[in-house]
Amino acid sequence: MQAHLFSPAIDYKEQALQHMAAFEWADAFECLKVARDLDPYLADLELLARLCDFAQQEAAPLKSSAQKAVWLWHAANEALQHRGLNEAEVLSLRRILARHLLGNSSRTNEAFSAKDKILPRGVCQLALENWQAAHDDLLNWVTAHADAATPRDWGYFGDSACALKLWNEANLAYARVLFLDPHAVDLLTFRHAQLLIVLQRLELRHEDKTFARALWPFEAWRRRVLNIPVGNAFLLPIVQRQRSLLGSELMLERRQTLQQFMLCLYVDQAKLQERISFNVREEMKGLEPELFKQYLAEIEERRKS
Repeated sequence: MQAHLFSPAIDYKEQALQHMAAFEWADAFECLKVARDLDPYLADLELLARLCDFAQQEAAPLKSSAQKAVWLWHAANEALQHRGLNEAEVLSLRRILARHLLGNSSRTNEAFSAKDKILPRGVCQLALENWQAAHDDLLNWVTAHADAATPRDWGYFGDSACALKLWNEANLAYARVLFLDPHAVDLLTFRHAQLLIVLQRLELRHEDKTFARALWPFEAWRRRVLNIPVGNAFLLPIVQRQRSLLGSELMLERRQTLQQFMLCLYVDQAKLQERISFNVREEMKGLEPELFKQYLAEIEERRKS
């Protein structure tokens, strides 16, 4: 270990990091090769080399480095889903890209974009664990740009609120993402330990991870980890629109029925039945009869307690 303190390989690793910060991936890779020849045990050399290789493969013909950063960010997310990169590699690349984007942009830049890809500024702050800045930027994003904000963005806002121990805000944000689309949650940044335990238990019980994720909002509510605030009507137009879309399809996939079931559960628990044009409990019973029985059993249990 003492040898590492004086190893010339460290200089080459530092040069590689500087090249990576400037998106000079080929030069960075060459520096890492030299560093590895000098000291093959120096920390993170393989990880950084993998990132350089990935960045060169995924390079897109975009004009600005900011656009390239956004493109790489989303490419890394897709690579994680398809096992092209592991979690540590994605997190490391995000930090490099976040530093570049935040260090080369105006504070007024609320989001960065590349073609159809958007990356809110607050998500970059989150990657660097700048919790307060992430919270402030994401709060502005999901409120001032509600039409552009995705369920995933709400999950990120929940992460920042959770890091700051703003539990009510975190609950509201996580309720939004879980009932809108639990598959949109980014588990690399997810910070609510109890909600994560609920998901892990579901995944142990069900081999189908997609099915387990779809059940997440129900199980989180049933175990009283996630609270549904009475009167919060943000989901109403989505529930109505989703029902119209489902009504036009002959055969529904299980994921579709579960999503609509969760939306109806939210409406029922938020006491919004009078503001919607169909009976949500009848809808729930028709969509998922067994799950509906569990729902009624939990309601009865709460009534008794």
